[in-house]
Amino acid sequence: MPGKMPMKMIVMVKRKTGLTPQQFRDGYEGSHSRIAVELFGHLWSSYRRNYLTSGYAFEPIGNVAGADEVGFDAVSEFVLKDAGARAEMGRIAALHEARIKEDEAKWFDQTRSFLVACETVEEGLG
Repeated sequence: MPGKMPMKMIVMVKRKTGLTPQQFRDGYEGSHSRIAVELFGHLWSSYRRNYLTSGYAFEPIGNVAGADEVGFDAVSEFVLKDAGARAEMGRIAALHEARIKEDEAKWFDQTRSFLVACETVEEGLG
């Protein structure tokens, strides 16, 4: 039923120039994610952060890629409880915009970080 299904949001974040991966992770975990949980946690059914460590490029096969080649240092995801939660998140974000932006500016390259809404399809493999 429209408006009743949870919505997943994905945040792809590039660390600010000059920060090591560990400094970025410490800042994200110790500051930015804490602000997010404080302001929005009651609207989410789940929240996780994934820090890129290594990977492989599809072409040419076998090319090792890290966060710098991929373009992101972390991929976070949160699931909104319902469509009303998305509107409420926008309202709260507007009220706290200066605080959020100030913290983001400490850790993120804001020109290379993105928030996208997703429609999830699961296989149910187990």
